[in-house]
Amino acid sequence: MKMNELKLVYFSPTGATRKAVMETARSIDLKSVSFDFSIYKEKKPSLKFSHDDFAIFGIPVYYGRVPALFLEYLNNISGNGTPAALIATYGCREYEDALLELKNEVESRGFKVIGAAAFPAEHSIVPEIGARRPNRADLKTISEFGIELNRKLRKAETFDQTDLALPGNTPYRKYGKNALFPKADANMCTLCGSCAKACPAGAIPVKEPKKTDTARCIGCMKCVRVCRQHARSVNALKMKMTESKLKKVCKSDKAADLFL
Repeated sequence: MKMNELKLVYFSPTGATRKAVMETARSIDLKSVSFDFSIYKEKKPSLKFSHDDFAIFGIPVYYGRVPALFLEYLNNISGNGTPAALIATYGCREYEDALLELKNEVESRGFKVIGAAAFPAEHSIVPEIGARRPNRADLKTISEFGIELNRKLRKAETFDQTDLALPGNTPYRKYGKNALFPKADANMCTLCGSCAKACPAGAIPVKEPKKTDTARCIGCMKCVRVCRQHARSVNALKMKMTESKLKKVCKSDKAADLFL
């Protein structure tokens, strides 16, 4: 099948999803264009892809689901029988309904899913879980996923009859309630605004970076990671309780799942 361009559409607050998407793209023989929704955009861009484009959608898993914020961007994206692949990264617990939900959402907008993968990654809240993943071995697996997608694109004349079976259930599981809201230490914060610029949810006012809009915060910890003054953190007791819970249900040696 003759293809035009590779479209990379992803949401990656802490970088693992972007890394997986880019490594996959390296193995596909098409010029690529990236649409990174990791930085908050109040006005959601409108994107239309043609039947001879190939799209890769990448998301981190939140509570076994597609992040609700990413779905807001997806509402303005449409395809025209456009073949697509899905990538979900998750913090070594489970990805549950995320791939199935993403498949249903993109196919309802004019795409045809021909491949999908779930890759374990370093946990955004407790980095010791799955530390430094995706690692070298993971990247090899991700590259092989890209190679198989490339093969599939070259061999097939059409994907009209493709119906990729993915794990998951409907109705989807309910979103969990975020209990970890990073706050700024007023004495340490220098008002540099780096946290506000980096926040993927627009939860930190640019003019008042010491504040956090808890109604918008998704608990990704991006602001904690980018603050050079280490002025942002979450409640120590809540973090300890969360860490204890996650270490019981997450396994750092999780293997990738590929669907082709």
